[in-house]
Amino acid sequence: MKRHGGRPDTKMSGELDRLILQTASQLFGEQGYAATSMEQIASCAQVSKQTIYRRHASKEALFMTVMTDLGQSFLSAAAPTADMLSTDPLQALRQTMRRLLDLVLSPRTIALSRTFVAEGWRFPDLVQHAGVHIFEPLERLTYELLVAVEKAGLLNGIYDLVETSRALSALLLGGPHQNMLFGRNTFATAEARDHYLNQAWAVFMTGILSRRTTTEQGITA
Repeated sequence: MKRHGGRPDTKMSGELDRLILQTASQLFGEQGYAATSMEQIASCAQVSKQTIYRRHASKEALFMTVMTDLGQSFLSAAAPTADMLSTDPLQALRQTMRRLLDLVLSPRTIALSRTFVAEGWRFPDLVQHAGVHIFEPLERLTYELLVAVEKAGLLNGIYDLVETSRALSALLLGGPHQNMLFGRNTFATAEARDHYLNQAWAVFMTGILSRRTTTEQGITA
């Protein structure tokens, strides 16, 4: 493969950006943050170190960009359309959580999460960055969808939707993610994820939805 060097045109620059991020993400996930060097990333991507440093001032900056890219990919892949949200906010919430379940259980996400678990205490700034660019945007998305459900008059009472959205995310996403993080393959197939989400969704929603809504939606615990 030709080694990339010099100053590429706009199209090639975008391709190099993606190549560097993909390579860095893979190596950070496989080897951890501390064990991965800019030299290794450059070698695996077959680019010069100067090419990387023109885009990312340091390894820390590159890792932060990897985290930001991961968070943005979650939102772009999972967020419902405006039409779906206005037409059926409850279904929009459910479909979003199902998409997010696949994303948080992806090999890339699990590998990077293991890096956090193993090395986060040594690099708190990186963990903080991940919180701002991954966890908080997902919590905000879940909260906004629950607000739409509330505005549609589908809840059976008044709830603290910030805490409710966190509880919903913890149940539908956090539990399965932790399961995979520690090497269990309970949620390795789409069928297993569908089954879990159906059961967990029913249990949670029978607690917060109005009786009329659960009847109309056919939700039973």
